[in-house]
Amino acid sequence: MQRVIKVLFIVLVVSVTVACAARFNPETRMYTVYGVSKFMLPEGYTEVGRTTVNVLPKTNISGAFPYQSFNTTIFHDGESYIFSQVLILSGGRYYIRPLGGAKVFKWGVSWRQGMYQLSPANTSDEYRRYFKFIRDKGLPVASGYAVDVYDRLIGRRAVTRVMILRPDNGVSGYASMPPANAFYTLWRDDFRSR
Repeated sequence: MQRVIKVLFIVLVVSVTVACAARFNPETRMYTVYGVSKFMLPEGYTEVGRTTVNVLPKTNISGAFPYQSFNTTIFHDGESYIFSQVLILSGGRYYIRPLGGAKVFKWGVSWRQGMYQLSPANTSDEYRRYFKFIRDKGLPVASGYAVDVYDRLIGRRAVTRVMILRPDNGVSGYASMPPANAFYTLWRDDFRSR
């Protein structure tokens, strides 16, 4: 039994080491979000830090809080930011509805793409917390942003998302950035919903 435990421990250590290996390849400038989901990190961008933000879904899930959490790594170049995000749904009773919308092939994989405007004064708790995190690091925030959103559904319970924020001041004419629960709808995972 102890031998099995030692083997499992070694496998766990190797798995964690591989999972935590360098996520950024300086030769290709590719940053791994999760699995095969990667994006090109432009020259001049540096890592601000990592934060986790809880997002409430439209679907009420009794006794399961936090419902959804975005683990986010933020990069910046002046007032421009890139958010590298992973949302993994915990629990087995719900799954994320398949993503509709415009698809693009970028950075070697297929993504859903959307373009929006985002104000740092947005009332969504999710976006307020990202901008608070940035300000707490002493970094500048523009009065408004044009945002390119690239997201992918991984299996049924995980989403990778890349948000590219460029200073805009509302001149882009894009729709306002919706809250995360408008992007990712949960379905109950039971026989009747399949």
